[in-house]
Amino acid sequence: MKTYHKHLESTLAAGETVSLTRRPVFRSSAIFPVLHNVHYSSRVLFMGYWLLKRHIPEVQMLVTLRAQNGTILLRKSLLITEPKAFALRVGDLLAETNTPDTSEFTGSLELEIFATRDLVYPYPAFVLNYFSDTFMATVHTTGRVYNDIEDLQENEDIQVPECGFDILSGAAYAPFFAFVNGVYAYEQQLVRWTIVDEHNHATQGEFKLCDVQPYGTYFINLRDYIDLDTILQGQKGTIKIHHNFRGFFPRFVAGNFELERHALSITHTYYDSSAVSDAGAYWGNTDERFHDSAVFAPLFLEEGEYTQLVFYPIYSPSAFGIDLEFYDTNGQRIGTVQNWRHLETSPDQFFTLNFNDVINENFSLEQARQLRGVNIIKHWPNRERIPTRLKFGLNVGRQQRPMNLPTNVCFNSQVANAKLLTKPGTFKWSPILDGEHSVVIILNGSPVKEYATPANLDLTFYREADNQTLSRTAQVAPFGQLRIDMNTDQELASFLDGQPGWVTIQADNPFVTSWYFDFNESGAVGGDHAF
Repeated sequence: MKTYHKHLESTLAAGETVSLTRRPVFRSSAIFPVLHNVHYSSRVLFMGYWLLKRHIPEVQMLVTLRAQNGTILLRKSLLITEPKAFALRVGDLLAETNTPDTSEFTGSLELEIFATRDLVYPYPAFVLNYFSDTFMATVHTTGRVYNDIEDLQENEDIQVPECGFDILSGAAYAPFFAFVNGVYAYEQQLVRWTIVDEHNHATQGEFKLCDVQPYGTYFINLRDYIDLDTILQGQKGTIKIHHNFRGFFPRFVAGNFELERHALSITHTYYDSSAVSDAGAYWGNTDERFHDSAVFAPLFLEEGEYTQLVFYPIYSPSAFGIDLEFYDTNGQRIGTVQNWRHLETSPDQFFTLNFNDVINENFSLEQARQLRGVNIIKHWPNRERIPTRLKFGLNVGRQQRPMNLPTNVCFNSQVANAKLLTKPGTFKWSPILDGEHSVVIILNGSPVKEYATPANLDLTFYREADNQTLSRTAQVAPFGQLRIDMNTDQELASFLDGQPGWVTIQADNPFVTSWYFDFNESGAVGGDHAF
């Protein structure tokens, strides 16, 4: 793990001083564990954003499909010269190989981007999508093979476990994490684990993996190694994964298989910083214009829907309080719940904030019907000890359906950073999934206390079929939002014609963010934050 301060510097964040020794990025890559069988398949979605965001006229992509043991099955090169939508479907790639039986495939898909100009980020903006008629599971780029020894050393400066996802321990679910190994082989690799339940009780253990091959793909079903029923008693938990893998960025794909209906929900793991307490783990705030930390998130509260915020046992030691501000679509504040909870973080603290319960306790039925967004404000008594790594899980789900398989989106809270005020705007982009009910949400929220700045948006929609685009403009009020709903947007649905697409968001405001979701009638909900 590199420090947040080093991350800002290396990615040329607004106002940061660039080191004289910073190395430009000419290779940006991702490597995904993929599945293809009679029940579901995998694909990677992306758009040619380099042409728009970095003004790079073309990039070269190297596509490598590998079998589960790391053997290369297919390698091909694509020249990307248009900012259109692209999809690499594992089923189509397998059809190009000489593999005799592709009805039950586990392997990996590595995508490498090469350019003659600085790509800035060594990991590209790709979306892994497991899908079928009954679910859409998505997560952004996770693991990658390091570019060189400098890249490895910078990212392994601090060794920490991976954590930050929900284990659904009921009999209907099989929790897992998955990764694609790098260049090093491992014999009988030892994995130590700590499971934390919702009563803040920790259970520890260890297991050994089979031999891990270079570029091998591994889906680790936790039930094969851990007695989850005894530990969690059918309730939710989370796990800390202590590993010794080197040579690849160990951000695991993680989630839960729904066994009866052959579906899954995915997210990614994150750094467990609960034992990291040096100066680099914290941020100070002396600017009274800002909350110490805040994040504005969407709410889904229609009949049968629920929205939850999950706090994981991964934060550097500190104490903070939480306020909740609730808004309607137009940015009108409907109400505030002050001092909802005070936290003394610990390595064993794991709990879920159920927004439906908080709203039922503090708002009338008429008020509750209006709520579409919440500003989650954190404040520290010691304002010099604000953890820089503040990751949460956003669970959006549907009850009273054949299955209850929510999102578990890993996302961060914004710390007070006055340098953001120097940015004239921002550029965001989001996939539009082609499931039963896909929604893109564009939010205008900020950690600024007296925030009153609207956001003017230029939206451009891209499709896979050709390089044609659809353009729109919009204005979003402070703490307001724009929802692009494929069920009601007939023009956009006709434009995309049943295929996935993308939307770019050029805003004159640096605090605009975006999320995307897909709601299936089965009860499965997929989604993630956008780029």
